[in-house]
Amino acid sequence: MVLSILERLAQRRRRPGAHPAWTAVALAAFLVRRLRTRATKHAVVLREELRPGETLVISHTPHVQG
Repeated sequence: MVLSILERLAQRRRRPGAHPAWTAVALAAFLVRRLRTRATKHAVVLREELRPGETLVISHTPHVQG
């Protein structure tokens, strides 16, 4: 919510002859929005229904390139 308000304000104030900080604010808000959407695309979701007595073990091992 705050990000969208800030982005709209910066876009209105970003005019020729205006302070260059508004262009930087508009660019930063745009990049933050893009990073948020990219992060949600890479989310891994696994749903599994367990029966009574079953357990689930989750481990995370980093991928090593070599």
